[in-house]
Amino acid sequence: MPMNESHIVEILDLERQKLAIQHAAIEVLMDDKIKASERRVIDAVTGAITNAVVELKGDIIDVRNELKRDIGNVRTELKAEISSVRTELKTEIGNVRTELKSDISDLRIELKGDIARLEQKLDSHVH
Repeated sequence: MPMNESHIVEILDLERQKLAIQHAAIEVLMDDKIKASERRVIDAVTGAITNAVVELKGDIIDVRNELKRDIGNVRTELKAEISSVRTELKTEIGNVRTELKSDISDLRIELKGDIARLEQKLDSHVH
């Protein structure tokens, strides 16, 4: 049975539709693969960012703990230094107090002697 021209046109039309459907199916498949790739990239980047944030948070906690230890050590050192300075100042104050008492005592003796001499001079002038 020979094919007439209308059959051939119909077959060609069906072939074009078939190719168009195949082409559309390939485009959908490519779009799906592109979306899947995009999702993998997004997941990878999200994971990397999440890991970086977690690591950074851990580093911040470590630095905070280290700073707390350092502050504690400095506080201890300062307390010891303040205590040492306080002891030195007490010793110095005690030494100055002793010197002042000695100077006052010497001055008192000198003044008593001066007063006694003045009284003698007054007595000798009055008599």
